[in-house]
Amino acid sequence: MSPSPIFNIPWAIVFCFAIWVIWNQRNLFLYKQQNFDSQRTYGLIVERAIEFWSSKPLPPSRTTKPSRLIGWDPLPPNWLKLNTDGSVAGNPKNASCGGLFRDSQGHWVVGFIHNIGHTIALAAELYAIKDGLNIAVNHHFPSVIVETDCQVAYLLLTGAPNVFHPYSTLIMDCKALLNMIPQVQVKNILREANMVADALAKKGVSTPHGFNILYICPPEVDLLCTADYVGVSYPRP
Repeated sequence: MSPSPIFNIPWAIVFCFAIWVIWNQRNLFLYKQQNFDSQRTYGLIVERAIEFWSSKPLPPSRTTKPSRLIGWDPLPPNWLKLNTDGSVAGNPKNASCGGLFRDSQGHWVVGFIHNIGHTIALAAELYAIKDGLNIAVNHHFPSVIVETDCQVAYLLLTGAPNVFHPYSTLIMDCKALLNMIPQVQVKNILREANMVADALAKKGVSTPHGFNILYICPPEVDLLCTADYVGVSYPRP
């Protein structure tokens, strides 16, 4: 299958989602009298295709590959690391996100949880990054490494602007906040290196709607924080 300009996703995949999204938008126009918005339709096609392509399983291997050990990596002195994650009980359904800042020695600096409400997984991931960046800007953190295990969010934040994306406003907000931090890096990591943020995101579902900042490590994630601090790694094929 030949690649398309959309992150090299095969045209056959993009075409399938184009037909599906256009059919849904046509039904909304006919039966719910919602105006047909071509820009929003294009954005939905791109989003669905990227989300599907990024979640595709790896092809089976005929040889057994040795496991890698993945864990939270320490960072240079005078830097802070922001780990973020989103959590959705269905897609779309009730969503939450969470994240935390740690210093170069792995100590908790500040964290957050956010019960977002009804949305999809990608939006929850972007909200998590935006929430963390807002904290960094408000606290005047000068040097921040941002880590997310969502490849789609990473590509959207580090790639060229796309005004047709349904979450373009959220993406642009994140990029604007990144530009307010004197030194900043954005990285895509594996989920085994993002265990604490994942636990915080899931905790957010059970909290009241809205944003909560955490200056003390919650007991529910204290063990995971300690594991990262002492360098525990997890096997990954």
